[in-house]
Amino acid sequence: MTICFFGNYIPDYPRIVVLKKGFAANGVKVLECHTRKTGVAKYIDLWQQHRKFKNDYDVLLVTMGAYTLVPFARRLTKKKLIFDAFVSLQITADDRGKGRFMADFWDAYACRIADQVLLDTNAQIEYFVARYNLPRVKFTRVPASADPDIFFPTSYQLPPTRSFVVHWHGHIVPFHGLEAVIEAANKLKDHKDIEFRITTRFNSKYQAIKKRIQELKLENVNFFPETSYAGLAKAINESDVVLGVFGTKKKAEVVIPNKIYEAVACKKPVITRDSKAVREVFDENSMKLIRPNNPDELATAILELKQNEAKRNSLAENANEIYTANLLPGAITKPLLE
Repeated sequence: MTICFFGNYIPDYPRIVVLKKGFAANGVKVLECHTRKTGVAKYIDLWQQHRKFKNDYDVLLVTMGAYTLVPFARRLTKKKLIFDAFVSLQITADDRGKGRFMADFWDAYACRIADQVLLDTNAQIEYFVARYNLPRVKFTRVPASADPDIFFPTSYQLPPTRSFVVHWHGHIVPFHGLEAVIEAANKLKDHKDIEFRITTRFNSKYQAIKKRIQELKLENVNFFPETSYAGLAKAINESDVVLGVFGTKKKAEVVIPNKIYEAVACKKPVITRDSKAVREVFDENSMKLIRPNNPDELATAILELKQNEAKRNSLAENANEIYTANLLPGAITKPLLE
């Protein structure tokens, strides 16, 4: 079987890498019609590339997020068309407070055109089916997973005298809920042996967070700039606990972000908000689940895990077992070949 990736994707983005490795693990050949051009040039470049491959593949896969390319891809081929929607445009727009109308249109239109649609959770599939009156049979759940060649437990030994490190990484958007993390850090500021390490993009939203930290006079929060995926893996492996997402909107209810899988792959305990999506894969025995946007519960959970190494190890081991048994790239892509 041969699958042709089609889109303007970032080649090293986790979803792209995971799907490629998953297909390779199942003996599937991957061709690529890929461009980073914009505007009309994007369509011309993809059309020219597709002409070379049009007789060489069995399935055309429009890659994650390329909603506006689905109609174009449909015009280019009569072969099976899979669209990796991955995350709803509408719930992302709602999370960020802009572009909701057009996002709704593209969610519905692209999914109707495609023969098969991939999403990361059943919770998100249920959302699409209900909101856009689409048939359930059109959708396939393909979890986010993580790149096993980058995210894995290392032999790094944590110095016994160092601080208890709480790691968080991501963009500063409502979905991730960094504000709740900062307020939890404030509640724990008298615990001098707890350090919060935040890896994020240094932009205007970062400046607003820094201002809040200065107002609270926090000395237990340290920021690090965006880094490579290998850099993130190193930061995760050098931590004691990894934080997930704490947002209150729909996206945080129906999506499991990459960073949760990345932490689990590194065999680190995770604290994240409870949600229907998370419970498709994990439970209280494999993850510390709390209510969304609740700094009090987050601070309590951090203290609990700090004081209970056995609990930390148990959560990490159980989650990693689930990941290695069911969520490696080869496992998550296998249903697409059945």
